[in-house]
Amino acid sequence: MLDHHYSEVFTVSKEEVYAYTLIHGIPQSESTSKQSLAEGFHYYKEEGKWYTFFRERNYVFDEKVFVDDESGKKYIVHTLLKLAGTGLY
Repeated sequence: MLDHHYSEVFTVSKEEVYAYTLIHGIPQSESTSKQSLAEGFHYYKEEGKWYTFFRERNYVFDEKVFVDDESGKKYIVHTLLKLAGTGLY
């Protein structure tokens, strides 16, 4: 996705996908805590905050915490769409 634009890969806008998740929810992450050893993109909500991170070869990187629900959801949707465009998810 670094060399392509979102519109070249998807036929719906990010905003439409985000609006859909407001009605139907965000797909469940395989993990619900930082303790999960599964590789890939993880996200979960705990005590009103969204937590996101990537795990690869047991290293955790790009950790983010969102206290604002909307910001967290938008970041998760954006990241999942970006990963889907790479064929990784």
